Amino acid sequence: MFGSMLLRGKTIAQTWYDANVGLLLFAMGQLFSSSMNLFTRILETTSDPPFHAMQIVFTRMSITTLACTFYMWMKGVPDAPLGPKEVRLLLVARGLTGFFGLFGMYYSLTYLSLSDATVISFLSPTVAGFACSIFIKEKFGRVDKIAGFISFFGVILIAQPTPNLTAGDTTVTTGQRLGAVGVALLGVLGAAGAFTTIRCIGQRAHPLISVNYFAVICTIVSSCVLTLSPSLHFVLPQAAWQWALLFSIGICGFCYQFLLTAGLQREKAGRAGNMLYLQMFLAFLFEKLVWNETPHWMEFVGSGIILGSAVWVAVSKRKTETGYDKVSTTVTADDIESQSQRPTETYELSDMTANPITPIPPPVTVTDNPRP
Repeated sequence: MFGSMLLRGKTIAQTWYDANVGLLLFAMGQLFSSSMNLFTRILETTSDPPFHAMQIVFTRMSITTLACTFYMWMKGVPDAPLGPKEVRLLLVARGLTGFFGLFGMYYSLTYLSLSDATVISFLSPTVAGFACSIFIKEKFGRVDKIAGFISFFGVILIAQPTPNLTAGDTTVTTGQRLGAVGVALLGVLGAAGAFTTIRCIGQRAHPLISVNYFAVICTIVSSCVLTLSPSLHFVLPQAAWQWALLFSIGICGFCYQFLLTAGLQREKAGRAGNMLYLQMFLAFLFEKLVWNETPHWMEFVGSGIILGSAVWVAVSKRKTETGYDKVSTTVTADDIESQSQRPTETYELSDMTANPITPIPPPVTVTDNPRP
């Protein structure tokens, strides 16, 4: 009795895990992402002299490149480092769009609060869902469109000047705040492009190959900008805590990108984007603990509009996905016949570990006296 209950519980847990592994990976990535944003804002607003967003991009992605390349070599990832020929252009597009998404987020943290910059990123799943509906024909319904339109009113409220926000010892001006919001929206487009290309790639390339393309392209672009731009220069850390934060940003970035890519390859962009809500909670928590900042009422309202729109989309999608409970599950003779004619597929263990895909179940065996 106890053994059968244990086996049933294990089966239920395994079924739930198989259905939600993408969401779990994406949720784990949010903790690393929020920590990374916290460390970035500390370096950009607290250090003297402050670190520019482009230098943090270079530092983080160069560390990610080294870690990713070493890990792929150690694990013998197939098709590394360039990936399969049929998806190389998509991998390059993923890296380029990801760069704009990353820079947009890091630059906005210089002049926006951690919660404001985070909540603007909530627009990415909506834009990604729209893009996926065009390129890979994923459903993008009326609720998604309305929620996306309403969310931009929240962005307008966040963009309004607030009296208390500072960057280090300098009060943020209205122009700087508006510019940061504009760059953050550019980052939204970049992040949405990265989400879309990852969905287009699917499981045709190992997640680490996608992360490596992103890291290498960001490293090359940021190093070129730092070298060629006369107004930018590389700031050498002066204290041990600055070195520690820079190194932590690189490690968190590698973990976040791997978990994000692995999660999106196993889950739809819209459903996986629901896990972004964890970032909002962590952003408010870090903001209060580190800077003792309380958002202005207009920021609260704007954040509430964006967050509420995202929750509305999530609830609507969940109702749609659970609608199958109302459909009859009676098995007909035609269903049994079509099932019995399906070919049985076999998989080698090496194939499963190199590119894990859930195998097609074997055909259903119908007996003369089936049990009720």
